[in-house]
Amino acid sequence: MRKEAGVTLVELLVTLALLGVLLGIGAPAFGKLIQDSRLVTATNGLIAALHFTRSEAVRLNARVTLCNSDDGVYCAGEGGWEQGWIVFVDVHGTGTREADDPLLAVESGRADGITITGNTPVQRYVSYVGLGSTRSATGGLQMGTITLCADELGRQIVISRTGRARVQKGGCET
Repeated sequence: MRKEAGVTLVELLVTLALLGVLLGIGAPAFGKLIQDSRLVTATNGLIAALHFTRSEAVRLNARVTLCNSDDGVYCAGEGGWEQGWIVFVDVHGTGTREADDPLLAVESGRADGITITGNTPVQRYVSYVGLGSTRSATGGLQMGTITLCADELGRQIVISRTGRARVQKGGCET
């Protein structure tokens, strides 16, 4: 007599039920991991833009500005940094790009649910002068915090009075 090898219907159903429970437990954690990865990527992109802006200001010994931009050509009058940004030599020192200001870099907007907002001093632009420090269009020190949020996850880029940018966790607790 031959013995059949295989699984019974009951064994198959138990295995599928266990698999369903494990996926139900792991899926939310995986979603949070993906969101955290997107947040870190966005933070690194903005930090890189700040470092580039500062290094170009020192290299050119001129005012170089990073501002949020929705069209990749001029600075935006409203909205957050998630719509994108541009880096340009700020010939007129206004903190906004004019037609004759050389454009150095463009970053397109983000469509992954991350919001990026700056407090009042850095809400629209960050401007570096030839010494590598930040200065507002009026000539005063420009210090502030740019907050990146993805649901309850958050990162903050803190710009000191010397122009140094550092990252810290938090800022988006609901």
